[in-house]
Amino acid sequence: MNDGGAAALPLGAVRVGEGGAITGVNTWFADWIGSPADEFVGHTISEYLIHPDEDLLPAIGPGPWMMVNARKRSRAAMVTRVHEQGEEVFLIADASERWRALVELRQQYSLAERTRTRLQLVMDSAVAFATAATEEQLAEILADSTARAYRAEQSTVLLHEPDGLSIVAAGEDPFGGRVDPDTLIGLVSAPRRTLKVTAPARAERLAPGLGAAMEAAGIHAFIAAPLHHEEIDFGAFVSWFHHDRMFDEEASPLAEALAGQAAQALATLRLQARLAHAATHDEVTGLPNRRHLEAAMSRFMGTTGCAALFIDLDGFKSVNDRLGHQAGDRMLRDAGRRLLSAVRADDIVARYGGDEFVVACEVPDPTVAMEIAERILEVLRGDPAHPLTEQPLKASIGVALAPPGSKLLSEQLIRRADLAMYRAKTAGGDRIVLADA
Repeated sequence: MNDGGAAALPLGAVRVGEGGAITGVNTWFADWIGSPADEFVGHTISEYLIHPDEDLLPAIGPGPWMMVNARKRSRAAMVTRVHEQGEEVFLIADASERWRALVELRQQYSLAERTRTRLQLVMDSAVAFATAATEEQLAEILADSTARAYRAEQSTVLLHEPDGLSIVAAGEDPFGGRVDPDTLIGLVSAPRRTLKVTAPARAERLAPGLGAAMEAAGIHAFIAAPLHHEEIDFGAFVSWFHHDRMFDEEASPLAEALAGQAAQALATLRLQARLAHAATHDEVTGLPNRRHLEAAMSRFMGTTGCAALFIDLDGFKSVNDRLGHQAGDRMLRDAGRRLLSAVRADDIVARYGGDEFVVACEVPDPTVAMEIAERILEVLRGDPAHPLTEQPLKASIGVALAPPGSKLLSEQLIRRADLAMYRAKTAGGDRIVLADA
């Protein structure tokens, strides 16, 4: 091929015949591709130049458009197509530096856009976490937010319950219970780290059985982060991927931001729950207090038959005086546990004050109320065969009844039971007295 004027310029020329086959190339283009000039004839230009995946300058019209060296993708050229003497001529100018700059610019723009999107997600999630009224709602919000943040097929939120159990609080368990929640939480909780796993083999090294469970569930990768706030570990979230997944440098900061917000909201919810519990429960025994009792009784009094059992421990003052308040508190806690074991599941056991307890229960007739009172006395007296492990307790019990449709208020019914208890106490204690109708 006669290079003509192109021979003196850093410019490639490729002639293509009507069938699309190359009829000749100039020396510059041959050197740029890295093959002898005579090897191109009969091939197609697409074997040497291809359109990049990053379609920055699409091939529309005569050009110029961007193409890259098929053998060395880091080399790029600007290509223009012209017609000359029945053939197409492609003019190629090296644009590798410009191409790298365009790719870098696009990557920076893409990163900036992802950052903006993720920042908006973090801000939206913060608002949503603040509106959660329960731990269940908060966990659902976190599962949804993390799944959207990473475009994951699934996200699971695992929480340590206040009673010490670990549960799947939101999202699905991809392993169907084959991997214990504590195992997953432990991967990130103790070291307090965000964990990115891109293959089941690595997961197997972290926790035996985890990689096999991933393979069985069709999971290729996951990202997990601990939920902790002010040295308290609440659990973790895990986002699962059923496809190959790599993580960019922003994946960990995003996980830490979402997990940190959720943990702070969770800490607030649990503090509110403790304060609410403290306002309605006795500090020593953990039983409902007088306020809780009267509110609960007001919900069913008048609609059904109910009874109030007023219980006063016999001899409590002497124990308190002789052995001190700690011994007295132990006695109250023991009495509370025994009362709970003696009543039915729906009955309410409350510490009314001092050594006084009240049991409120729905009953169809006085016989049921008296049976409950007799059972309480028996349980308080303990097992005579084990006096060392179960200290005998005695109590005076007053029972008051309110039939269906009664106009009595809860405090009035309790007062009647209190008066009946006083009669039992003055009669020697360790007995039950039914209040006058």
